[in-house]
Amino acid sequence: MSAIQSSLVSLARRNAGSSFRASARFSFIPSRSRTCTALTRHTPLRTSQHPRSPTLAHQSWRSLQYRTYSSQDNGLKQIGFDDINTSLSASSSSTPSKLILIDVREPAELIETGIIPGAVSVPLASQPDAYFLSPEEFETRFGYPKPGAGGGEIVFYCKAGVRARAAAQLAAQAGYDAQALKVYDGSWLDWMSRGGKVERWEGGE
Repeated sequence: MSAIQSSLVSLARRNAGSSFRASARFSFIPSRSRTCTALTRHTPLRTSQHPRSPTLAHQSWRSLQYRTYSSQDNGLKQIGFDDINTSLSASSSSTPSKLILIDVREPAELIETGIIPGAVSVPLASQPDAYFLSPEEFETRFGYPKPGAGGGEIVFYCKAGVRARAAAQLAAQAGYDAQALKVYDGSWLDWMSRGGKVERWEGGE
């Protein structure tokens, strides 16, 4: 073998060795990448090991909280100022109104404005589970009998009707007879604009 041939063989061997080392380095990189990927896959699982389970009432209230549909859209019966006012005018200590009025505004609002005479307070935002309570649990919490436990037509009102509709839906979900539930869509704003009587709110905040 000539000197030139020997040099060519030696050069070829060196090039082959370099290619093998480069190939080995190249194949090692994705292996490390796969290892890193496998390690990071477990991280998201740690955040869902203890999921929160809110009550049905709070879930329902959140889902209804900001809707602005009318009571007609949900099959809820409506009632107006004249019907409520007539019922209140015909009532007396011996013959109470056939309507059970529920004010679903918050106590701070009632202190400021008063309530429709004879109404009871069941604030929707702070007590969304009220309609799901048993009569005994309700009376323990609120200090008076659960509205509608003995029958009768229930009328919900708030400031402008939105919370009243949500409360009526919650009551229906809690098992109240939907046919006995009514919504005063005009609510407090309509009552005041028509000169309805006002009773001072005696409850606490």
